[in-house]
Amino acid sequence: MEHVHRVDLMAAAVGWELLCKSMNINEEKDVENLRNIGLDIVRKCGGLPLAIKVAARVLATKDKTETEWRKFIDRRAWSVGNLPTELRGALYLSYEDLPHYLKQCFLYCALYPEDCFIYRDYLVMSWVAEGFIEEQQGKLLEDTAEEYYYELIHRNLLQPYDYSFDHAICKMHDLLRQLACYLSREECFIGDPESLGVINISKLRRFTAVTKTDAVLLSSMDKVEFKVRTFNTDQEPWSVEDTFFKRFPCIRVLNLSDSLVKCIPDYIGNLIHLRLIDLDGTDISSLPESIGYLMNLQILNLSRCKALHSLPLAITRLCNLRRLGLNGTPINQVPEGIGRLELLNDLEGFPVGGGDGNGKTKDGWKLEELEHLSQLRQLAMIKLERATSYSTDSLLTDKKHLKVLNLFCTERTDEPYSEEEVSNIEKVFEQLIPPQNLEKLVVGGFFGRRFPTWFGTTHLASVKHLILVDCNSCVHLPSIGQLPNLGYLRIEEAAAVTKIGAEFVGCRGANPRSTDVVVALL
Repeated sequence: MEHVHRVDLMAAAVGWELLCKSMNINEEKDVENLRNIGLDIVRKCGGLPLAIKVAARVLATKDKTETEWRKFIDRRAWSVGNLPTELRGALYLSYEDLPHYLKQCFLYCALYPEDCFIYRDYLVMSWVAEGFIEEQQGKLLEDTAEEYYYELIHRNLLQPYDYSFDHAICKMHDLLRQLACYLSREECFIGDPESLGVINISKLRRFTAVTKTDAVLLSSMDKVEFKVRTFNTDQEPWSVEDTFFKRFPCIRVLNLSDSLVKCIPDYIGNLIHLRLIDLDGTDISSLPESIGYLMNLQILNLSRCKALHSLPLAITRLCNLRRLGLNGTPINQVPEGIGRLELLNDLEGFPVGGGDGNGKTKDGWKLEELEHLSQLRQLAMIKLERATSYSTDSLLTDKKHLKVLNLFCTERTDEPYSEEEVSNIEKVFEQLIPPQNLEKLVVGGFFGRRFPTWFGTTHLASVKHLILVDCNSCVHLPSIGQLPNLGYLRIEEAAAVTKIGAEFVGCRGANPRSTDVVVALL
């Protein structure tokens, strides 16, 4: 019996150390004053590391006094009786302590399969489309949603993936996922919808369909009209029948990514509540003009649609569009007037061109079309070798929300670039001066011989994440090692660089810069 008691004391002591570490309690006075009540909390958590960690994050919002901690340990949420045993106590209390706007964001994560990677940017898009994000003056909804995401990580309710810079990828602990699934069980479901039956599925508001490979989704319910607002799919490829879209008159979020969908019918224009449609990785070759009737549409993701070569004219009528994803899509015909979409803040895969076309569509957009998009937060431009010098250097500098900028030229393998082309690309890049709030910069396929002069501490002072890929003509690297906030740097395929000098790493004079930068030279 004495041995068991000694083991319990040791376990409690280890738990107390974990609690202190999770809360950054270092002051000897705080450690001593709170130790007894802290050990009681550890015992209340059953000594489980996850429970201790989430409890620590709740305590971190309270004053470090025995009175406040005693109130915490006496809360009714510890003893809620209608929960499964493994979800009681600290796990439920950590949910109950969330502000209302974070509760619905946390429960939404129940739609992800077990052990699934959760990508921050997609979660942010989904929360915005679902209407979960509270507006804050002077801030984009996406910035606020990103703060929600990091708050859930801070509270240990989401677990950042170790190898993702900036915690842009996370997972959900199995027990916390079970909690989210249990609390949202009346409205959310993940699994094979065919197993539910018509009566049960008609009550759902959100579900993730997990089906067998090559299955025809909902084929046994071809006459059922669903009230579902959110429809997601698992990663298995599946197909749908022609009547699929007619079954979701209330749909807001429709994720068909990586499915075997090849055609989007005109009927889609009737889904007037639709806010997000994700067609990433599908085989669609066109979009109907009826898409222009979707006045509530905020997110249109067409990334990796390998058969899609043009956009309909109606795209420019989507006045509430916030994201247009074209990355990895061979778009070559676009409608004039993208600049009219003033709420657009995420434009991925913007194909630059000279504007030649038939009057309605043209071969790529001119850089000038970006001028009126003042809300831009993320911008990825491709085919920059086709750009012409712009009339001013302030195209991007006034984009106060711009955080992510990708600049790509197309790789050429058949013949080298001419002197005129090299001179032009250097001029174009020189004019693409980013705003000082930029946090991530990716440059790919740049064939100029020198990097633009704005590659320095003045314009890139806020950059945390920098990637240079296939810049084989530049002999010298810019002084990016001196960037004050740089946390990740990757340089890949810089064949002409034979030497990295002191100007790059920032060791100048008597003040060498100490940094924790993660550097990858490939």
